[in-house]
Amino acid sequence: MSIPVSSFSIRAFGQTDQGLMRSENEDSYFVSDAHQLFAVADGLGGLPEGSVASGLATNVIDEYLADLAPGEPVDFARMFEKVNMRVFEKGRSISADMGIGTTLTVAQFLQDRFHIGHVGDTGLVVFGPDSWRQVTRDHTMAQDMLDRLRPGEHAYIPEYFSHTLTRCIGQLATIKVDTYEDVITPGERALMFSDGVTKTMEMDEIHEKILTMNSPKDLVNEIIETANHRGGPDNVTAIAIYFDE
Repeated sequence: MSIPVSSFSIRAFGQTDQGLMRSENEDSYFVSDAHQLFAVADGLGGLPEGSVASGLATNVIDEYLADLAPGEPVDFARMFEKVNMRVFEKGRSISADMGIGTTLTVAQFLQDRFHIGHVGDTGLVVFGPDSWRQVTRDHTMAQDMLDRLRPGEHAYIPEYFSHTLTRCIGQLATIKVDTYEDVITPGERALMFSDGVTKTMEMDEIHEKILTMNSPKDLVNEIIETANHRGGPDNVTAIAIYFDE
């Protein structure tokens, strides 16, 4: 898609892939041209019906947007409350003991900035010519341990802590959503992704690719192909968003 916004033109492309090791794809993604809104959800594999959880999350977002005029700002607290309750209720009907769950990251571009709602470890990174910044903070045991370290301190963090969530959609009847705002400069490029991307690629490598590949579709396809070439250990989902002058 291509959307003129003030001095920006947005080009975006999203795709998801099952990978080589999973029996089904529990990721979902969503792109709305009219609302300049993007979302990635990753169903929790340790709970039943991860694909149902992530798919329901993106379906509720679509329903929520039906009540908004194009360009109207999203109320992330209200959106995530609606998504969480629907996933929570569905989970109780599937498994009263375990429920279902999903991560969810949603970004809306208005004027010159991203407005973001976030729960879990799906992420959003913005890439400039010389550096990159991760806008979202992972809700994982590993991140919590890192946050507790004092300057100069180090700690051993087991690898699985990086994929053990401390917060997700659908497990509790209420949800705390993190919100962010990030100013975008023309020429910058963003990537939204499930953790299937970061299990096989480092951000510095993606940074090199996103600067040299002028097509968001080619970039996303390259990320998926690379993940599968490196064993495809998980479902992989990515949305590349290019901000052109």
